[in-house]
Amino acid sequence: MASSSKRKRTSHVNSGSQTSNSVANMLTGSQPDGTDGGGRFVEGSILRLTMKNFLTYDYSVVHPGPNLNMIVGANGTGKSSIVCAICLGLAGKTTILGRGDKVGLYVKRGCRKGSIEIELYKTGGNVVINREIHVENNQSLWMLNGRHCNQKAVEEEVKTLCIQVSNLCQFLPQEKVGEFAKMSKIELLEATEKSVGPPEMYEYHCELKNFRNKEREQENIVKEKSSFLEKAKQRNERNKHDVNRYYEKKRHLDMIELLEKKKPWVEYETTRKELEGTKKERDEAKKQLSALKQAQAPMLRKIQLIDNQLKPTEAQIKAKVKKKSKVTTLC
Repeated sequence: MASSSKRKRTSHVNSGSQTSNSVANMLTGSQPDGTDGGGRFVEGSILRLTMKNFLTYDYSVVHPGPNLNMIVGANGTGKSSIVCAICLGLAGKTTILGRGDKVGLYVKRGCRKGSIEIELYKTGGNVVINREIHVENNQSLWMLNGRHCNQKAVEEEVKTLCIQVSNLCQFLPQEKVGEFAKMSKIELLEATEKSVGPPEMYEYHCELKNFRNKEREQENIVKEKSSFLEKAKQRNERNKHDVNRYYEKKRHLDMIELLEKKKPWVEYETTRKELEGTKKERDEAKKQLSALKQAQAPMLRKIQLIDNQLKPTEAQIKAKVKKKSKVTTLC
């Protein structure tokens, strides 16, 4: 029993075991070159998948055909292991599979390391990707066409072949079926574009979305500006009466300013006319005074003569009064 449990599991077409032949017949309907019956391999097709110490397999080689491939078997026979090998061999993340989060968990229990080798069809020369997984440090060693490389180089090579293991429309593990069912119509469309369309299709779609977003932004800007314009018109209509009152007030203020400037001139003219009238009255008074002086001149001369005659008499009176006041003082 122990020896049979450790027996290598193989699906190589050339294997002599009955199990390997049956699995190979289920996996392939034609020879690896894809020349049978009407189908040819397209760019990026898997020609060969080799697994060593990977999950349930000690050693197994699978040769898919150029058309539809189906894996049929009872539970626990390793169908999902082949799916995991395809994902990890094509530089996919462990999160895509929804199983273990560490790549070392995919190595067969009791083994220190395991490996996956995938041969992809490519015009001008097939691409062979080899991934050796070490359990101890949970690291992977990559080889591309027999040369050591890093994971990024493998990812770039896989990308050039339009292989997208992270796209559920192209690669759907059974653990991700529920997640696939929850995808929206938009997500399904984008995933389908990435899966079956040329690379520029999704880029054009993204550009269309960006243009649509910009169009919405412009529409919103136009709506905002239209609303602002309408409000500005209403506000302008309300302010029109205020503006009219303002200009009317300004005309009145200008008139007041003009009248204020004219006021000194009017006052000057009024004063000047009053002065001329006063001068005329003065001249008339002078004339009247001159006429009265001429009429009274004889009388004034008589008064002057009398005043001259009275002066000696007044002087004598003053002398007598003064003398009498001295006598009174002595008594």
